[in-house]
Amino acid sequence: MATKTRKMRCCRCSGRVTPALYSLLLLEIILTVLVRGTTSQTTKSASDDGFALLRNRDGGLSLSGGSLQKERRNAGGEDFHSESVRPRTSHTTHRAGGGRGEPLETTRPFVVMDGRRMHLSKALQNGHPDKIQCGLQFEGQTYLLDLEKNQGLLPKTPNMYYYLPNGVGVNAEDRPVVNCYYHGSVRGFPDSGVALSTCSGLRGVITINSSLSLDIRPAEVERGGPEVEDLHLLYPTHRPGSPMGCGVSNDVEPPLHLSPHIHRSKRDILSETKYIELVLVVDHTEYVNYQMNNKTITYRMMDVANQVDWYYRPLNVRVALVGLEIWSDRDKVRVDKNPTETLQRFLEWRRRELLPRLRHDNAQLVMGGSFDGTTVGMASQSSMCSGDRSGGVNVDHLVSVLGIASTVAHELGHNLGMSHDTDERQCQCRNEPRLGGCIMEPSTGFMPGQLFSSCSVLDLSFSLLHGGGMCLFNVPQPSRLLGGPRCGNLYVEEGEECDCGLADECNDPCCDFSTCKLAPGAQCSSDGICCDNCKLRMAGSVCRESLGECDLPEFCTGASPHCPPNVFLQNGEPCDGGASYCSSGICSSVDTQCQALWGPNATQAPDVCFSTVNKLGNKFGNCGQLSNGSYMPCVPADVRCGRIQCQGGNSRPLLGSNTEILTTTVHFNHTNIVCRGASFDLGNDVSDPAMVAEGTACGLGKICMGHLCKDVSVLGVEACRRKCNGHGVCNSNSNCHCDVGWEPPDCKYSGNGGSMESGPAQEPRVSSPARVALLVIFLFILPVLLLFLALRLGWCRHRHAFQVSSFWHKGPGRQQSRTPATERGDTRNTEQLQPLRYHWPNQVDIPMTQPANKC
Repeated sequence: MATKTRKMRCCRCSGRVTPALYSLLLLEIILTVLVRGTTSQTTKSASDDGFALLRNRDGGLSLSGGSLQKERRNAGGEDFHSESVRPRTSHTTHRAGGGRGEPLETTRPFVVMDGRRMHLSKALQNGHPDKIQCGLQFEGQTYLLDLEKNQGLLPKTPNMYYYLPNGVGVNAEDRPVVNCYYHGSVRGFPDSGVALSTCSGLRGVITINSSLSLDIRPAEVERGGPEVEDLHLLYPTHRPGSPMGCGVSNDVEPPLHLSPHIHRSKRDILSETKYIELVLVVDHTEYVNYQMNNKTITYRMMDVANQVDWYYRPLNVRVALVGLEIWSDRDKVRVDKNPTETLQRFLEWRRRELLPRLRHDNAQLVMGGSFDGTTVGMASQSSMCSGDRSGGVNVDHLVSVLGIASTVAHELGHNLGMSHDTDERQCQCRNEPRLGGCIMEPSTGFMPGQLFSSCSVLDLSFSLLHGGGMCLFNVPQPSRLLGGPRCGNLYVEEGEECDCGLADECNDPCCDFSTCKLAPGAQCSSDGICCDNCKLRMAGSVCRESLGECDLPEFCTGASPHCPPNVFLQNGEPCDGGASYCSSGICSSVDTQCQALWGPNATQAPDVCFSTVNKLGNKFGNCGQLSNGSYMPCVPADVRCGRIQCQGGNSRPLLGSNTEILTTTVHFNHTNIVCRGASFDLGNDVSDPAMVAEGTACGLGKICMGHLCKDVSVLGVEACRRKCNGHGVCNSNSNCHCDVGWEPPDCKYSGNGGSMESGPAQEPRVSSPARVALLVIFLFILPVLLLFLALRLGWCRHRHAFQVSSFWHKGPGRQQSRTPATERGDTRNTEQLQPLRYHWPNQVDIPMTQPANKC
C-alpha cells in the first residue's frame, strides 16, 4: 500500500506541472508557425498578385503581328543606319502650310476670382496662380474652365542652352522661368480636358466632348495688327481636306500568340506611372522663324511639352521637359530635305554631345524648315532609353502649337513601340474622325489627333512587358521641379506625404488631394506599388518581377510606397546557356531571331552561310548601310553580326508581305547547304528585324556591338563580378545584386540579398516590431518561465520525499484503522497523533480501491 501511496502522490504532483509545460511548448510551436506563416503569406500574396495580372492579360491581350515585329526590334536594338533601303516615311504627315484656317468665333475670356468676374489681363498681371478658373463664350453658351498649374512639367533649374554669335554655348539655368502652363477640365463635362498656357493670353486646346474641340489663341498673333485687349480666336480642331498619307507599309500581319515567358511580367508594370525626361532641341531655322527671340521660342517649346504631357497622362506616362537647347548661332548638324539622314545625324550628335552633359531619356529636334514631300517627322521604332537611337525629328508646320505637339507625341509613340492605327487593326478611338482621330493614325487632315487609341495602349503595354522603356520607371528628383514643392503635380516633395494629382484625377482613398497629406490611419498612398490598403508592404516583397533571365526583380523596402528604380543585368552577362549575352535587359540569340522571322521551326544557318552571304555587301548580306544608301560588306571577323541567315521554318517571313527573300545554296564539304535571308521594306523609322541583334554571341567570348564582333571583356563584366565575392551578379549600374543571404554592396557578409538599388530580397530580421516582441518572448520570457517550472517540479518532488519519510517514521501500522485514537478512548499518545488526525486526510486522499491509470 505504501507503494501505491508514493505512486499516487507522484501522479498528483506531476499532474499539476505537465499540462502547463505542454501548453507552453504548444504555444511556442503555434507562435513559430504564425511568424513563419506571415512571411510565407507575404510571399504568396506577391505571387498571387502576379498570377492575377496574368489572368487579366490573358483575357484582354490580343495583338497583331505588328506587335511581334516590335518585340524583336526592341530586343535587337539595331542601329538606325541598318534599316531598309528605300527612303520612306513612317510618321504622321500633315497638311503643309500655315494651317490658319478661318476662326469659328471671337471671344474675350475672363477669370473668376473671389466670386467676381475679371478681365483676363488684369487677373494675371500679378502672376500665374496655382489654380485658376477661366470662362469663355462660344455659340451663345458660357464654358467654365477649372485649371491647375502643371507643376511637373519643368525642372526647378531648367537646362536652357543657347549659343552666342561666336559659337560659345551658354547655360541659362540661372535665369528664372515662369510656369504658366495648365491642365484642367470644362466644368459640367466629365469627359472634357484642357491643356493651355496663360503666358500671353490663352493658348492651347479645349476638348469639351468627343464631338467638340477648340483651339484658342490670342487675336493679335493671328492678325498682326494692333493689340485688342483680351480678344481671342476660337478655331475648330479639324478642317475638311484631303488627308495626307504615311509611307509606312500597312500590310496586315498574322496574329501573334504570346509565348509563355511573356506571362512572367513585372507586377503592375502597366499601372505604374512612367516618366519620360525629355529634351527639345530647336534648329536655327525655327529660331529665325520666331524673330530670333529666345523668350518666344522658350514659351512655344514649353507649350509643346505641356500638350505632349497632357496627351500621355491617360497612359500613366508623364513627360517632363528637363532641357531645352536652341541652336541660335547655327545648326550643329546638317539639316536638309532628307529625313533619314537628318535623323541619323541628329541621333549621332545627341549621343556624342548632348548625353554627356545632360542626362535624359529622349530628345526631339524641332525644325523650322521642311522635308521632301509631306513628311513632317521621323523617329526610330522601339528605341526609348537607347543611348544612340532614342529620339526623333519634327517639322513645326502649323501656327498652332497643336500641330508640332501632336507630331512630337506621334514620334515619341514610335520610340515607345507604338505602330500606326491602320484599318486592319480595328483600333478603337474615342475622338471622332472628323476631329482628327487619334495620334498614331497614318494620315490626318488639318488638325492632328489628340488621343491615343486602343491599339496604341496595347502597343505600349507589349513594349513594356518585353523590356522596352527600362529607364521610364525612375521617378525624377522632386528637387529639380520648377518653383519648389507644389501640391497636385503627382510628385511627392518636401512637406508632402502624398500627391495624387489634380482634383479631377485623384482617386486615392489614402491621400487628401487638397492638402497632399495622408488620410487618418494611412501609412502610405495607394499610387505606390509597395502600398496595400494604405499600409506599407513588408520589406522584401517583390514589387516588380523579373521579365527574363537578363532582368532583375525589385523589392519593397518597407519604408517607401514606391518600387525602387528598375535595373537589369549588366550588358555582357551570359544568357541562353552561354549562347548569347544580355543587352539592355534582353537576351536574344540567332535561333530566337530566326523563329521570329520564319516561325517556330526555324533555326540559324551554319557558319558558312554567314561567311558567304554577308561578305556580298548588298541588301541580302551586309554589316550595315551608309547614309548614301550603299551597304557595307562584312569583314571575316564580323560576318556573324550582319544579316541573319536561317534554315527551315515557313515559306515566307511572318513580318509583313512587302519582303524580298533570298535563298542561297552553298556547297561545303560535299554538301549543299541552303541559306535563307530576307530584306524588309518596313519604313525608315523601323529597325530592320533581319539584322543580328545587339548582344548576340558571335564567337567564344565575343559579342555583337554595332554589327561588329567585339570581345565581351570590353563591357567590364568580369571586373565587376570580382567585387561581388562570388555571391552575386552585376546590375546595369555596375553594382552587385547579391544572392539571398548576402549583404550588398559587396556580398561579403551575411544579409538579406538584393542590391542598393533593388531593395532587400528578403525581409530584414528586425524590421517588424511584432517580430522583435516575439523574439523577446522566445529568448527571455519563455526560458525564465521554463526555469521556474523546473525549480517548482524539483521542489515538489523534494517535499514529497520528505513527507513520505516522516510518515513511515511515525508508524505506518496505524493506517489499518480509520478511527482516530480519541474515539477509541486511547489518549496515551494524543499529542503525537494530532498531526495524523488533522493533517493526513487533507494531504493524501487515499481511496478504498486503487485508481486505474490516473496518471
